[in-house]
Amino acid sequence: MKILFWLLAIVSIPVGLFMSYTSYLSYGLDLYYTVVGKTICMLGMLSVIVSIVCAVLGIIKLRKGQVKKAVVLALAGVLYSCVILGGIFAEEAVNTMLMEKDIAERKEQTYGENWDSAPAVDGIPELYVEVLNEVYAVAKDRMDDELMNFGVVSMPEYYGDAPLDNIGFVLMDVNGDAVDEMVIGTAAPVEGGTVIFAIYSDPENPFYSVNSMEGEIYYLHAGETDGTYLAEIGGRDAAWQLVALEGQSMVDINYVEGAMDPGGRLTLEMIPFSQYK
Repeated sequence: MKILFWLLAIVSIPVGLFMSYTSYLSYGLDLYYTVVGKTICMLGMLSVIVSIVCAVLGIIKLRKGQVKKAVVLALAGVLYSCVILGGIFAEEAVNTMLMEKDIAERKEQTYGENWDSAPAVDGIPELYVEVLNEVYAVAKDRMDDELMNFGVVSMPEYYGDAPLDNIGFVLMDVNGDAVDEMVIGTAAPVEGGTVIFAIYSDPENPFYSVNSMEGEIYYLHAGETDGTYLAEIGGRDAAWQLVALEGQSMVDINYVEGAMDPGGRLTLEMIPFSQYK
């Protein structure tokens, strides 16, 4: 019993630290599904057993009045429990890492090696940059079908043979919540105003709340309240009222019936993608 006690008491800390380090190392080196990774998992399971043994022996020592030994065993049990918890968190970390790696590889296959290179335009929120990089890549390589994935209309008559010059973007607050949305559209006026391909809201979690499609092209009009806008649905006597979604950095859209004056279509100062990188 004494040998077991001192083995647990003396070896616990270095063994625990070593196991934690090798666990982290195995994840970082993609060894999770190798012999090394499986061995470390087995050591983690062993830690569970050792932790239980430490707890039982600690209770026995405490009942015998051997408080110091009980405390040491309790600390050893806590240490091994920390190793177990560390393994759980490490598993979450590696799952996230593998998922991000898989997404990055698929994006590289779709958009090319330098799809995520830094833009020449400063001051754009990081997640908006990711969307713009992808739009830039598909526009550069004329992957018209891919443009639909970003809410960007795939009808080339709106951007011709030079999409990098004729597709642009601008950051502006379209719903009056003091947070910039990202508007993608024609870099030059079309039919009296800027055709809006997509409006992305929420720089922390970008998604398009307005997107053009065949037969439903959008134009922006100034709203009745300063700082708000209406998205005219081209070809229909209707529009979307762009308003702030309460408590969130998102655009809410309310359907508004009634013909819009084509003379009210706004021409926005868009940054063409040819100037983006």
